[in-house]
Order: sequence, then C-alpha cells, then structure tokens
Amino acid sequence: AILARMEAIWPKRAEHERSKAWIERQMGKVHASLKAMSQGLADKPFCHGIHLTLADVAAGCALGYLDFRFPDIDWRGDYPNLARLYEKLSQRQSFIDTRPA
Repeated sequence: AILARMEAIWPKRAEHERSKAWIERQMGKVHASLKAMSQGLADKPFCHGIHLTLADVAAGCALGYLDFRFPDIDWRGDYPNLARLYEKLSQRQSFIDTRPA
C-alpha cells in the first residue's frame, strides 16, 4: 500500500509520469494480502488463537493504514473477520494513543 501511495503522490513526478498500471499492480498485492490475512485469522479471536500477539498488532497497524490512506477500499465489507479484529484492537489504549490524525 505504501508503494501505491508513493507512486500516486510523489511530488517530483508529474501526473503524466505516474504509472496507473503499476499502482493497480501494487493494490492487487494489497488485496491478496487482505485475503491471506482473513484466511489466516478465520474465526479465531486473534491471529494466533485466544491471546493478543505481535501478529495482531501488525495486522491492526496495516488495517489502520488502509483506513487512513485508502478510505475507498471496503476491506470491512469484504473481510468481516478482519473488521471484527480491527474493532477489538482499536478499543485498546495503545491503538487509541497512536491513531493517525
């Protein structure tokens, strides 16, 4: 997602120099990653079972980044289990304190 964002807004590159195909290819990787995360999470409360791990923190950061930089991606609708995980994580003080503004 970061690569797609950089290509879309890079200040030293004129609009006509930006590659729409390259951005779409990067976003395809984002969607493949969301699918893999969703399949890995399945119906578990956390990525590795019943306890919060670093994997959950990483997933929460990635999902929060998508909300912040790509609000048009409806990942919650496509992956409701990821939405549940993110909702749970976003209630934690550590996520509240570090939410991008």
